[in-house]
Amino acid sequence: MSLVDDILIRPMVAEDEDLINEFFDAMGGEARAFFNRFGGNQKNTLHFVKNPEENRRYWMAELDGKMAGYVFLWDLHTSIPWLGIAVREDLKGKRLGRRLIAHAQSYVRDTGKGGIQLTTHLANIRGQVLYETMGFQRMGIHGASGEFYYLWRFED
Repeated sequence: MSLVDDILIRPMVAEDEDLINEFFDAMGGEARAFFNRFGGNQKNTLHFVKNPEENRRYWMAELDGKMAGYVFLWDLHTSIPWLGIAVREDLKGKRLGRRLIAHAQSYVRDTGKGGIQLTTHLANIRGQVLYETMGFQRMGIHGASGEFYYLWRFED
């Protein structure tokens, strides 16, 4: 059994605020640039855990009392919600990203959605490899952001 197999994936709750802040404070420069520009995802995550919404789900990967990573879906009122994911620096490359995306994909299947969409920075090669490994297809460039747009479609 690997280290990643020992990680618990669970819904985030308001009591996780300190774990969330510690996770984002430890985020490396590349992750900040690709995922947490201007602190946006940190602010959104803290807002959600304090004010849960029906249109969003946030799950934390927890290891040894620390946040190892997380995945979220938003716009759940649509048939193809948006996905976001981040993994702690020292756990990158250990398949935690795969586990987190598989968790979100299972949720999408179980709730009758049609797929998942996401965008990623053109320079986020590691992310692109992960998404394509998990069955996402690069569909093109997303709007004015100039980020790659990916789509994963759930098919029986």
